[in-house]
Amino acid sequence: MSQAVRDGDLIAVYGLLRAGQSGFAQFGLAGAFEARGPCLIPGLIYDLGGFPGLTGGPGQVRGELFAVRNALVMPRLDAFEDYWPGDKLRTRYERRRLKLAEPEGVEAWAYVWMRPLTGARPIPGGDWLNR
Repeated sequence: MSQAVRDGDLIAVYGLLRAGQSGFAQFGLAGAFEARGPCLIPGLIYDLGGFPGLTGGPGQVRGELFAVRNALVMPRLDAFEDYWPGDKLRTRYERRRLKLAEPEGVEAWAYVWMRPLTGARPIPGGDWLNR
């Protein structure tokens, strides 16, 4: 079941939605989101062939933290991330609230990979930009 993202909520991004990446430009994140700085997301990151996937696990993933300024952009962002609440056959990611490793104790939304990792390559160091 999907929870609504509200203005002021935090979102942690780790791949194509990071500053300078294709998704960041596509969604004009500078206007709809306010940059809050770097973050560490608990889990592991995999190269899925041109885009990353975050999974649970004993690691940390480097990302960027943003505050949502305009939650009306979230359905477009969900579509970009192939998150389709209520349609498990189409959904590749799930938007979840996670407790970040840094900043410590902060909760943020993040997109978590939901499909098998067949052929995926782990990204050493947990940073998509240094793959």
